[in-house]
Amino acid sequence: MSLLVLGMNHRSTDFGLLERVAVPADELPKALRSLTALEHVVEATVLSTCNRVEVYAHVSRFHDGLAELLSWLAARGDLAMTDLDGVHYGHYDERAAEHLFAVASGLDSLVVGEQQIAVQVREAAKAAKDEGAARRVLQRLFDQALYVSRRVRGETDITQGVSSLVDVGLDAAADCAGSLADRTVLLVGAGTIGSLTAERLVRDRAGCILVRNRTAERADRLARRVGGEVVGDGGLRQAVAAADVVVCCTGASAHLLDADLVGAAVEGRDRPLVVVDLAMPRNVDPLCGDLAGVTLIDLETIREVADRSVTGDVVLEASAIVSDEAARFRAWLQAVRIEPTIRALRQRAEQVRNGELGRLSSRLAGLDERQREAVEALTHGIVNTLLHDPTVRLKALADRGGAEHYAIALRELFDLDE
Repeated sequence: MSLLVLGMNHRSTDFGLLERVAVPADELPKALRSLTALEHVVEATVLSTCNRVEVYAHVSRFHDGLAELLSWLAARGDLAMTDLDGVHYGHYDERAAEHLFAVASGLDSLVVGEQQIAVQVREAAKAAKDEGAARRVLQRLFDQALYVSRRVRGETDITQGVSSLVDVGLDAAADCAGSLADRTVLLVGAGTIGSLTAERLVRDRAGCILVRNRTAERADRLARRVGGEVVGDGGLRQAVAAADVVVCCTGASAHLLDADLVGAAVEGRDRPLVVVDLAMPRNVDPLCGDLAGVTLIDLETIREVADRSVTGDVVLEASAIVSDEAARFRAWLQAVRIEPTIRALRQRAEQVRNGELGRLSSRLAGLDERQREAVEALTHGIVNTLLHDPTVRLKALADRGGAEHYAIALRELFDLDE
């Protein structure tokens, strides 16, 4: 059994390729079912955010499981296997845990130190648990990742003065528009990122906030909270035409704004339009950036301007916590892996005990009930005493690594079943 992570992020590939393998929230249950249907995948969790798509899997066989995950990722993006060469990464066991812990802590984010990733890790874990795709190993892995995230935030200054992805996008929009104050802003998406965006717009004294969302109730709730207005069905083009800035942040799998819609909305206007696309897959057709008077700020743009202020000692401190916790997870995983050997050894000892009692059954026939119970207790005690030290030592070895080698030796010596 092996723990694997296979993924692509903003460092390993471009956003165009990343978009092709992204897993929107509404497609996540089906994606998880397809992963756990693979022959060698025992558990699976998918973490798909604005800058990464990662599959975490507990597999029965390392090489076979890795091959299945690669094929799944390629099929997800309608890619040839060769298209993944040089643009994906993979880690296993302790390194897989260390990678997730770094991700959850914000060390591997587009904006280093941002806190939204912890929410996304929690949501990914919940989705996998609800679908029955994550069980003992992956639930423990993701629970510990969230604990590590809290440790890093509590014990280091990683979040001090750090911008969020929303902040970086809106800062860029403000630079292009001159300011967000008194501007009409269309917000497409009323989820977590949409709410954070709306709160920032209020702080920046945006003039009018228009809210569009697939679910009218959620749009109305957010609009009322920030003193905005709801854009109803059929009103998207008119809202774009009225806006100075458009911010898109939905989980839709297709473009919500294409060049035709945006082109028609800005036709004849004498002021620029700034469009910010914070979504992955993209909510805005990249061709919109080629339209006259339209400035498109997408994740590629944000990658170029993202704040790199979290460096040096803070990163080293956070990385030390991540490494420490990864070692703890390795010890736990080793202990889990030797459990079948310990059970098999105890079962073999019990078989021997019962066999010997059976062989002597005729000689024990004259014993009364109390004497039989005494013999049972005695033989149980001998077995437990004999196996106590090897069991304790094998578990202790899991903390130091190498327990699996001893487990293999035990299986060979006692001819234990796999």
